[in-house]
Amino acid sequence: MTRNKDGRTGHSKPLFLLVFALFYLLTCPNLYANASDFHFSVEADVTLRLAEQGEYVFLNVDSAGRRTLSYLEWEQKPLFMPRAKVSAGWKNLYISASARTAIPARCGSVFDSDWMNVSEFPNCPDEYASIKTNFTESDCKTNYYYEFSGELSYMFKVADSLSFSPFAELSYVHSSFSAIGADGSYYNKNQHESNGYYGYYNDADSSYDIEMSGDEVLSLERIVIQAWLGGRFNMGITTKLDMGFSLAMNLWTFAQSLDSHLVTGVYYLDEFEDNFGGIKAGVDFAYKLSKKDKLVFAAECTAIQTLEGTSKSANHENASYDEYFDCSYWYNGRYYKCTSGFDFSSIEFTLGYRHVFN
Repeated sequence: MTRNKDGRTGHSKPLFLLVFALFYLLTCPNLYANASDFHFSVEADVTLRLAEQGEYVFLNVDSAGRRTLSYLEWEQKPLFMPRAKVSAGWKNLYISASARTAIPARCGSVFDSDWMNVSEFPNCPDEYASIKTNFTESDCKTNYYYEFSGELSYMFKVADSLSFSPFAELSYVHSSFSAIGADGSYYNKNQHESNGYYGYYNDADSSYDIEMSGDEVLSLERIVIQAWLGGRFNMGITTKLDMGFSLAMNLWTFAQSLDSHLVTGVYYLDEFEDNFGGIKAGVDFAYKLSKKDKLVFAAECTAIQTLEGTSKSANHENASYDEYFDCSYWYNGRYYKCTSGFDFSSIEFTLGYRHVFN
């Protein structure tokens, strides 16, 4: 936009450019041929997820070997997850972005296990360190789940009905789950077995039952950032049905977990970072309803091995980052190193609708 000498706004130059652009569009057919190189599509779908995510606390005494202090298994069975996805590209280059959430609901159970011989007698023999002394089961509730991801890929034509697309993907997940109530049993620590150590949580003579009401007893808030590198084969089975297969390796994972033990008033902050910690594989089918519309079905499995990270704790809620203290400690000249663990596995089934604009 230009201004005349008297300060009034002038429109002559933009008008000339608009007329020139319209003339060019109407008289240059090659532009339409080039425009066909661009493509854009949108997709809406819903996923049914069956998953388990685990939290560990490990103890290592003078690097003598890792022992499990506690383990929390959080189920996501099932989790219903709506998603919106957009894809764009030029020729064989594709870029996509998606966002999905989860419907807040009960989603399975939370299993809380402890090995008190490890915490009370960290130098005990392995046979006693492996005795599970505490066990409870709670209802698992989804509070919220947000996931954002982006993917960049390039398609190579292998044959008339077969293509291969290497891709790189980056994802961000922020989730929160709660454990509601608790039922289980603990070994009575006021007594010991004849060997001097604690026995099993389900010992008929030396354990007692645990029952808590339907209040929140645990919560888990977690942020996970992951980078993936993989490839996808796509083939045309019929004129209307396409099938794809993908396989990806986890290049990098960063996770931060806030584990709140609301009954005891202890809050744990765990951080993990690792490379090449997992894989995922998927298969999908796309049925052409019309030239621009497709019905999509997909299944995908993901497995993240146990990653080990730092473990810190605080004794009050909403503590700032620098108020958490390292759980490791020195005692009688020996170093007791506490670390955290994180793993994840899932299988997902997705049904969606895709519209291709070009």
